[in-house]
Amino acid sequence: MKRTFLFGLMILGLTIVCQSGLYAQGGKKKTSKNDEYFDDRGGFKHRLWYGGGFSLGFSGSGDCIGCYSLFQLGLSPMVGYKLIGDLSVGPRVSFLYNNIRVRVGNGNVESINPVSWSVGVFTRYKFLNFLFAHAEYGIENRVNSIGIDFNDKVVFTRLQRNNAYLGLGYNGSSGSLWGFEIALLYNLNLPNNDIESPFDIRAGVTYNF
Repeated sequence: MKRTFLFGLMILGLTIVCQSGLYAQGGKKKTSKNDEYFDDRGGFKHRLWYGGGFSLGFSGSGDCIGCYSLFQLGLSPMVGYKLIGDLSVGPRVSFLYNNIRVRVGNGNVESINPVSWSVGVFTRYKFLNFLFAHAEYGIENRVNSIGIDFNDKVVFTRLQRNNAYLGLGYNGSSGSLWGFEIALLYNLNLPNNDIESPFDIRAGVTYNF
């Protein structure tokens, strides 16, 4: 029986955000428009936020010919840019390492280590200071099925498709720049004849969100 554990992972928080009280104390003028654009006091860096998740999974199907064990390790960083107020957009990528071990003929064990990935763009709107609406569109390329060929070698097939997620999430920061979030998303683009669940539960951390 598959057990999957999701927990937050820190993803590159490099932004220093000044408090509004410090803005008034800054008397030094910028020497160029480029400096003003990248100024922490309201420019490009000030509008960025970072986030991401970490996934760990195990599963197995016994100890018979054709039975397998699966270990998964994943990382999914994202960067958002605040357009207006609490409305932000940005890219999100994910990588999932798969270690698959299969019992083949003569009691031997063969293994493969394919990587699944996805890349997409999202729009997010934060409201009530702790809830957010999330819409995302992306391309996914993942391991679809595994098998054994006539030479007792493990083979696998890949599936590539477009996903369109829509859902809600909770972000708790307790007044800090760091926050923990959990979201429930629904894949609007999942085919009706697919046995996979359209729901996707994500958990992770954010910085400056």
